[in-house]
Parts: sequence; C-alpha cells; structure tokens
Amino acid sequence: MTSEQRGFLRNVALIVWAIALCAVCVRVTVQTRHKQSGYEVYYKAGMHWRLGEHLYRHPDDYAHVNVPPDQRQPGRPNVAWGGFRYLPITAIAFVPLSYMPMAVGEVVWRILLAAVGLGALAWCCRVGIPRPLARRDWPVLFLLVLPAITGCLNNGQSSCIVIGCLLAAVAAVYGEMWTVAAICMAAATLLKIYPLSLGLLLTAVWPRRFGLRYMPLLVLGLVLPFMLRPGPWIMEEHRRWLWHLLNDAIQPEPVHQWDHDVRLLLMRAAHVRLSAHAFAALELFAGAAIGMLCIAGRRAGWPTRLLLARMLGLSVCWMTVFGQATEPSTYVLVAPTLAWALWETSLRPGKPTARAVLISSYALFIAAYVVLWFPWGKRVNGIGLEPLAGLLLFGHLLVECVRDLASGATRAGLHGASAPRAASGHRMTA
Repeated sequence: MTSEQRGFLRNVALIVWAIALCAVCVRVTVQTRHKQSGYEVYYKAGMHWRLGEHLYRHPDDYAHVNVPPDQRQPGRPNVAWGGFRYLPITAIAFVPLSYMPMAVGEVVWRILLAAVGLGALAWCCRVGIPRPLARRDWPVLFLLVLPAITGCLNNGQSSCIVIGCLLAAVAAVYGEMWTVAAICMAAATLLKIYPLSLGLLLTAVWPRRFGLRYMPLLVLGLVLPFMLRPGPWIMEEHRRWLWHLLNDAIQPEPVHQWDHDVRLLLMRAAHVRLSAHAFAALELFAGAAIGMLCIAGRRAGWPTRLLLARMLGLSVCWMTVFGQATEPSTYVLVAPTLAWALWETSLRPGKPTARAVLISSYALFIAAYVVLWFPWGKRVNGIGLEPLAGLLLFGHLLVECVRDLASGATRAGLHGASAPRAASGHRMTA
C-alpha cells in the first residue's frame, strides 16, 4: 500500500467515524422516550444516590409472568432483568449525569464512551500491542472495530468504558505505569465485576508491581460507599445488589431472551440446558485453563506485549462467551482482539484455516449487529450468532497459545513483538 493509499484510508476512517458518532448523537437527541437506552439506567442511578433512594429493584418486584404456575420458584426471577445492577459505588460516578437534562446527557454520555474506547485503542496502537504498528496503519484497526463500538454507542451501554479501561490497563502495564494500570483495572472491575478475571491474571504474573496496587484499590472501592452513606440504607443496597449478582445465572423465558453466552449456543445447537451449577463449573474450568495458559506463556518467555494481548483476548472471551449477564453490546469487549487477530493473519502468509475462522467470526458479529436494525432482529440474534462468533475467536486464541507452547519457542521476535523498554532499560519482572 502506497503512502497516498494509506493517507486516503486514514481520511476515510476519520470521516466514517465522525459520521457514525454524529448519527448516534442525533438519533439519541430526537428519539422518543420509550426507545431503549442504557443511559437512562445510569441517569436514574445517579439521581437515586443523590436523593438517598433505592438503587435496585426489590426481589419481589420481579413477577413470574413467563413461567408456568407449576414451575415457578419463590424468590427466583423468571423474567428478563432490568434496572440498575452495578455495584453501589458506580452510582456515585453517575451523579454528575443526574444534573444534566436527559437530551444533553445522552449525547455527553455517547461522546464519553467513544473517547474512552477509541482513546485506549489508540494508546495500545502507540505502544505496540500486540505488535509494533505504524501510525499510517491504525485506520485499519479503527475501521474493523467500528461496527461493534457503534452498536454499543447506539444503545448507550457502559461496555465501551469497560474495554477502554482494559485496553488502557494492558498498555500501562507494558509501559510499567503500574499505578495507572491498577486504577484502570480497578475501575473496570468495580463497574462490571467480571473484569476481575483479567485483574487476577495480571496479579498472578506481576503480583508485587501490579497486585499490591490493584487489590487495595478494589477494597477501597467496596468500602467507600459505607464511608459516604453509613447506616442501614447502604447495607440494604448492597444486600439487593448481591441478590441480583447471585441470581444472574437464571435464564428467563422464552429462549431468545436468554443471555448471549455459551448456554444459549448449547440450547440452540444441541437442546442442552445447563443448570446454574453446571454453568458455574464450566466458567471455573475455562477460567482455570486460561490462567494456566497465560502463566505457562510467561514462563516460556513470550514477549510481554504478546503475552498481554493474549491475556486480554482470552479474558474478554471468557467475560462474554462464559460470562454472566452477557448482552449483545457486551461483545464490544472482543472487538479489539478480533481486529488484532485479523490484522495479524493478513500480515502473515499461510494459515488459511485460521484466516477462515477469524473471517467467519467477524462476519457473524456483523450479521448480529445488522439484524438488530429490524423488528425481528432480536429473535434472529437469539439463535446464538454472537456466542458462536466469540467461541470461534476463543478457539483461535487457544490454538495459537498451545501451538507456541508446544513448539517450546521463547522467540523474542515472536510475531514481530519485542520486549518492553522501561526508563531504566530493564525487562519487567514479577
């Protein structure tokens, strides 16, 4: 590709992203109030915290309208979830939104989501994760992630902030900015809980430099609401939050309203309905396998930037395919990893199978986003397009990891990666 072609591609990326962001902002400004938007949940959470009102629905508020009478379970939600489900501390962060008019806040929120997600991706590109990348090649990655991030911006979900924090955390770890990395990782964890998987991986590899900063920040985040609002009210809010967390694994009826994880895929493909305990066991097994692979890669001498990219990729696949409360917008978490993998296969000759798997994964994600434009889209998407796409990406990453471990290669130049250079010029150690 010539310099003129690269310059043209950069301009195309800028124009397309500007159009997409403007279109989303215009839509949320003129939309009717009954349109679904994640922003309203955050707006109300900030307002409820400010006014001292309940953040969460009471368990008794969930009716059993979708379950036959003889199958109803007292105290168990049998309808699709709704309302605020994040930790109480996150409601504090949403207080500024509660002072804005809804129309203004909707736009400000979308701009914030885009800034965090794209800014963190640019940081990873600049430091060279998963491999050094010339600035003129960045537009390719930004165009590849556009459908996923635009979909997340459209419904206003906070997943763009989560993936932004995760990307920023791995970029900061590579640059040995340990406090920044711990803050970003703690913010993602306190917002959605399941990013704890990546936080634990980073702690296992760098326990002193990262873990001793990350864990105290988590404790501070859990304790802070009790310091700001002492008394029975905050205890009740945490009790309700814990109830929601423990009941997240219960799937509503009908099947197309299920969370978009591996359970939906098994139900659609093999009519296998996993119990909550079986699903928890599967989650633990997949998480343990990911942990062992990453630790083995560290011991095998994988370049740090490649190790970080694979830790991120495997963990976001776990958060979505094997995670709790996975919605279509949650799959924005895998968008950077899939874009990196597609870019890698385009630069390396051979491996037609890997290229076909990744292209199929990307095509399934695109199809899942497109069908949601139509009234019948949720039912079509409910057949399991996104978990299948995520599982294909997860399988590709597992094969790559196992292949490199089996070859016994330490290869400092693996896939063009090199060791990080700190200010003192030494390699990172635990």
